[in-house]
Amino acid sequence: MFYKCATHAPADSPRAGKTVSNGKTSLVVDIHCHRECAPAKDMMADESKKAGIGSLDYGNDISRKVNAAQLKAIAPKMQSLEERFADMDAMGVDIQAISIAPYQYYYWADPEIARAAHRVINDEMAEAVAAHPDRLVGLGCVPMQDADMATAELERCVKDLGMRGVEISTQIAGTELSADKYDKFFAKAEELDILIFIHPSGFTQPQRFQDHYFMNLIGHPLESTLGISQLIFGGVLERHSGLKIVVAHGGGYLPAYAGRMDHAYHAREDVSHGLPHPPTTYLKKLYFDTMVFEPDQLGFLIEKYGADHILLGTDYPYDMGEDDPVGLLNRVDGLSEHDCAAVCGLNAAALLGIET
Repeated sequence: MFYKCATHAPADSPRAGKTVSNGKTSLVVDIHCHRECAPAKDMMADESKKAGIGSLDYGNDISRKVNAAQLKAIAPKMQSLEERFADMDAMGVDIQAISIAPYQYYYWADPEIARAAHRVINDEMAEAVAAHPDRLVGLGCVPMQDADMATAELERCVKDLGMRGVEISTQIAGTELSADKYDKFFAKAEELDILIFIHPSGFTQPQRFQDHYFMNLIGHPLESTLGISQLIFGGVLERHSGLKIVVAHGGGYLPAYAGRMDHAYHAREDVSHGLPHPPTTYLKKLYFDTMVFEPDQLGFLIEKYGADHILLGTDYPYDMGEDDPVGLLNRVDGLSEHDCAAVCGLNAAALLGIET
């Protein structure tokens, strides 16, 4: 008999906050969900104007119109914890590991200004988590344009604010994550034993991505594919084998076509040079969220990379999110009770240090 996770009971039920099946309970943790920091947004408004940066700049006219309407519609969900908790209950989520909306990375800004903005974001997030530790876990953000500042803010997030990890992009204002200057950052993350959640923000070369919302539909998975590949071929995952990295959107396109990399590794010196092991050796060390929309694709990820490397995610509160994450998992054929519980929340709990 195949195990299926049951969805949450109503919020006023004695079963609320638990997923129950076959007489057992299973924690549900959302690793991929966002929040906006209004004080930091206001703080950076003038800087954004001076730099010509806007959250609605990319895409054609219809995409900008749709995005503007969406940002207005989800604003309460971004700001109101009460509305967030109600939505979590409706989706069957016990705990969210909240991270900032990617348009608030501020990697384009002067490092000192970005550091100040990130400190505001992290302080506000820590305050929200402290008020609701049973529902929220914080993933901080750091000014990656300056590796020293990023490393220092990472340490502050963890040691002073109690964050369980950080969110970073797939590239930093055009600089790859494999750049030597980031070794100190990854070494500190490894030392602190925290989670790194990698989430893209747009695409670096948008000329062919203007129409049909391709910037997100194709650009985000492609950015993740490039970001992971840089970490692999740049030797980051070899040098820092203890890193705990979760990649958004199911890891992008790479997990489904990794055999091409391994073939090239064995066939070409320019691919294998400096890399002691085949690329998939490192790929299999990463974790991926469930944001792939189709049960067959999710089933592939679980079978290929192991149920212990897949974490539930929703991309809340965006229109490209998953409103029924447990239901998606339920539609995957052949999951055992153990594997379903692992993907629902036990994997995330282990990586984030959540007591179960």
